[in-house]
Amino acid sequence: MKNSKLLNNLIFQLLLTIVFSIQLMAAESINIWKGSSEIKIESAESNQINPDGEKKSLFEERQIVKTNIFQVKNEDLDFNKVYGLFDPEENDLSLEIWIESDGKILLEQLKKIETTNLSKDSEKLLFKILFTNSYLPVKNINSSDFLDYKLEWLIKKNKVNIMEEFLSKNPGIENNANLLKYLIDKDLSEADINKACEKIKFFNKRTNDDYLQKFKIYCLINGNNLAEAQLQYDLLNEKGSIDNFYNKKINYLLGYSEETDDEVSDKNLLNFYLSHIANSDFQYDPSMKTSKYIWKYLSSSNLLEDPNSIDLEDETKFNLYEWATANNSYNKKELFSIYGKLLFSFDQFLNAEEIYETLPLYKARALIYQTASLSDNLEKKLNLLVLLNDLFKKDDIENAFSEELSSILSNIEEEDVPSKYLGFYQIKANLPTEEDFKKIRFNNKILHKSKLLNYFIEDNYTVEKLESDLISVYKKIKKDKKYYFSAKDVILLDSLKADGIKLPKKLEKQYSDNKLTIPKELIDLSDQGQIGLVLLKIIEIIGEDQLEDLDPKTLYFITATLNKLDLKKIRNNIIIKILPYRV
Repeated sequence: MKNSKLLNNLIFQLLLTIVFSIQLMAAESINIWKGSSEIKIESAESNQINPDGEKKSLFEERQIVKTNIFQVKNEDLDFNKVYGLFDPEENDLSLEIWIESDGKILLEQLKKIETTNLSKDSEKLLFKILFTNSYLPVKNINSSDFLDYKLEWLIKKNKVNIMEEFLSKNPGIENNANLLKYLIDKDLSEADINKACEKIKFFNKRTNDDYLQKFKIYCLINGNNLAEAQLQYDLLNEKGSIDNFYNKKINYLLGYSEETDDEVSDKNLLNFYLSHIANSDFQYDPSMKTSKYIWKYLSSSNLLEDPNSIDLEDETKFNLYEWATANNSYNKKELFSIYGKLLFSFDQFLNAEEIYETLPLYKARALIYQTASLSDNLEKKLNLLVLLNDLFKKDDIENAFSEELSSILSNIEEEDVPSKYLGFYQIKANLPTEEDFKKIRFNNKILHKSKLLNYFIEDNYTVEKLESDLISVYKKIKKDKKYYFSAKDVILLDSLKADGIKLPKKLEKQYSDNKLTIPKELIDLSDQGQIGLVLLKIIEIIGEDQLEDLDPKTLYFITATLNKLDLKKIRNNIIIKILPYRV
């Protein structure tokens, strides 16, 4: 018995030793400097050096301890309700990014973001966060409200391809009616019934919306599946969802009645479509009350008045088409084609900038447009385009001119634009930027522009390569006695440290971020594990700005926050946007 106890005691001590050794190994940082000679460098900026020799950031003083913060009771969650497009691992996130967030605060933050005209950078990050696979929030919120927000966001942004991908990856999703209606009406407005009917594949058991069910019945008829169409019709009729208009049109299409009346319904696009196909003598005059989908359908089906036959003296009709164009309901090129048909005298062209004031606004726009198109003098052309933009804005139809204006300006070289028109040109030209595709030019005399950036860019960049490059770059920096560590240098070095890279002690003493601060709100939310809300706050901070336009201190606390939350992939995407010099 004594030997047995002794043996058990020895086994226990052995296991304890192994566990303790593993913990020590896990806690060790990666030391890329082992076996390398240490580089000595002195900074001319004495105020950059911490006199204690140790650099303490605000985040290090309030270390975020990664513990099991997921405290919501399992019974509060429906583990089948995980909706999104991206696996959390793609961005170092988790299924629980919203669980610790107060739903009321979450929706308030989203509404605040919605009032901002987000830049491409901030909108891209928002899209990534919203559509990462995750559980829906449960605190002080109906989880379906959060899901509805995400789906409505897709609709507002007209993300058609993403909508289809989302429906495909989330086949059992609730509340899919609005998304399906949007996709179907878009295809139907383009008079592509076959493409519209393909969307039925996204219907599921929860798709009980009457409009969608009526559309499905028509698609079954269109596909000659009459028995199934009749069955679905009877089921919908039992619910009391079949109105008299739909009943007459479907009975005619099913062949139960030989003719139907000429009634035209513009209550919705499906009714309007049925009105058209069931009436051989179809006629309809749109108005400003007509929905944009019906306008688009009329245009796609060649049911609008022939531009060549429009009475150019009919100001009311002309204003209607201008309004429809501004609301993306009428072809913009067609409108400017009509402008070109209005006739003006040589004297009117010669004195257009004075004469336009005597004309009705639509004719004034046509005169200035034609005059600008004919002008060979760049300064005069730009002056006319500014005037024309103001004339569109005066009637609140500026959007009707935006694409044409951008097209005209894109044929003008920026260096030829007089300085007084440069701001107008840059805003309205809307020229595509190829910044992300430009080649990076490294400057190894500046830490944050050096080849060390390859660590964040290249997947196969090894620790050994980083060690070699850092030694090489540091030797060059060391020669500059006036060199000081900028906020962007701190961003790079702090990010290396966050990844477990152990910098040499003297380098630790040389750079200091002790003057850089992080908003307390971000720290508190991070400590609470409110990952999703932290990221929404960062999106709000970026706002209308492109990342590279933010000041270095703001960029610092964004990357520092991401470092401490261990969101390295998101951080890397930001770093390769803000630090490299591209040519």
